Amino acid sequence: MKKIKLEYNLCVFLFAYLNQADLSLHRAGWTSIKELKNFYLNQVNPKDVVNFLILNADIDINNLEYFYGIKEYGFRKIILSRIYFLLGFSPVFLKDEIYYICKKLVNFAEMLEKDTEVHPLEMEKLRLELSKFSLGILRYKISYKDYSKALKIEHYMQHDGLKDIKIKEFIKKLPDPSGL
Repeated sequence: MKKIKLEYNLCVFLFAYLNQADLSLHRAGWTSIKELKNFYLNQVNPKDVVNFLILNADIDINNLEYFYGIKEYGFRKIILSRIYFLLGFSPVFLKDEIYYICKKLVNFAEMLEKDTEVHPLEMEKLRLELSKFSLGILRYKISYKDYSKALKIEHYMQHDGLKDIKIKEFIKKLPDPSGL
């Protein structure tokens, strides 16, 4: 299976973005999708993130529809990911993992573009799939400091008293932010 290296800052941004989508979809289960759409009018569009991943991971957009599932990391893969990180290697993903998350982000973008109401179970299913990737795979490829920072990302219907971090803070560290 082909492996893809991504830049570290892209992985941190992707974790923050997926965490934002996860939290926002969770809160949107209490309201309508229209309010979530309004929130994402001022946020990074999921399709922009997919395009950025496609450019940085050199994957074929025509193959996105064929990837439906991934396997969460077991103990051995978690330890190897942490060791690679500590040794300073770039984060490595299986090609299927990148296709999978691109497909889920496309699904998220399509959900935000729908004119009709989205069923709460559909939002919850997508939320769980995004969370499975971010917490089951991606978090082991970034530092604990960046992981903790990304958990404080701004999101839809957040508590007013929270100290949040805007997604734009993570974009600044990307190699070419003009793509987003």
